[in-house]
Amino acid sequence: MKQAKRSLYAVALLFLLFMMQQFGMIDPIISKLESVPWWIYLIIAGILFSGYQAFSLSRQDKEIDEEWNEQQGNVFIKRMNAEKEKRRNGKNPKAMQ
Repeated sequence: MKQAKRSLYAVALLFLLFMMQQFGMIDPIISKLESVPWWIYLIIAGILFSGYQAFSLSRQDKEIDEEWNEQQGNVFIKRMNAEKEKRRNGKNPKAMQ
């Protein structure tokens, strides 16, 4: 599903670029991009890469936190069930004798 969505985005982007080229909107953009120093592109690429890494690491951290919370919830439920059984056995009249 993700791959199909990405492919659709790629096709839409290519179509948009084609239409911009047909109407002569690409040439002014390209001429402005050529006047920018090369190291600016490296800075922009670094910012984008840093943002991607921050996003992916935060998603992994969230998954780890959810897994830990689920484990702790299971421990709590086991303790509650043990306490219920303990109380149930304590109220049983035969258990008191």
